[in-house]
Amino acid sequence: MRKIFLAFKCIMFSGVLFGQVEDDVVDYEKTLLLSPIISLQIPGVELAERFGLAYQFGLAIEYKFAKNWSLGGEGGFLFGTKVKETDHIEEALTLNGLVITEEGSLDNVDLNLRGAVVKVNVGKSFFFSPEKPSNGLLLKLGVGYLQHKILIDVNKRITPQLSGEYAKGYDRLSSGLLLSQYIGLIRLEKGKFVNLSIGFELTEGFTSNRRPFDFHLQRALKESRVDLMYGVKISWMIPVYLGQSSSNQYYTY
Repeated sequence: MRKIFLAFKCIMFSGVLFGQVEDDVVDYEKTLLLSPIISLQIPGVELAERFGLAYQFGLAIEYKFAKNWSLGGEGGFLFGTKVKETDHIEEALTLNGLVITEEGSLDNVDLNLRGAVVKVNVGKSFFFSPEKPSNGLLLKLGVGYLQHKILIDVNKRITPQLSGEYAKGYDRLSSGLLLSQYIGLIRLEKGKFVNLSIGFELTEGFTSNRRPFDFHLQRALKESRVDLMYGVKISWMIPVYLGQSSSNQYYTY
């Protein structure tokens, strides 16, 4: 009787061991990605004649479809402390680069870059291993709107000649169509804190001046511009998984 009982236990254990379901790796295809962004932008072409190194901080919201396609929007602000194009404002300053205030004293004038980027992106991810779709290559194309200007930082209370409506005659606000291309590495894995993409982005802006009158040239600036930016971009992705797929489930005996 003891031998029969042991044999029965072995048969039952074997059934549990070999009759269990084996799943393929679960691929979380439908995902909402919230991505804070930081990038280092090097200006090119006409933008390099006006500004130096720039930084971009922004946020992207994208939806990742099946087959690893993605579509979403992105917005960000441009900052920079190096302004090369200063001759147009020198007539409002002293020889030492200071401004004469209403009180008759001298005050500093700081020139900075301020701008904004808004665009729509379409992307495609190519993961290196089908068995573990977490690390791969990400390609993106974008189209949108670029705006930039020279921020004139003065004490507005005592420097009205470079503040308010008068500042618009010197800030050379420009805006227009934006195109962008991105290639980088992506890591996206469920349950992990570090999900990110790092890569190289190229941005082409086709802009023109938006102010009706430039004080230095005594006319409106109507010439078209080609503003180029390129540099390293880092996106920290916060995934919200909306569904999962596992195509093959099978039993082994």
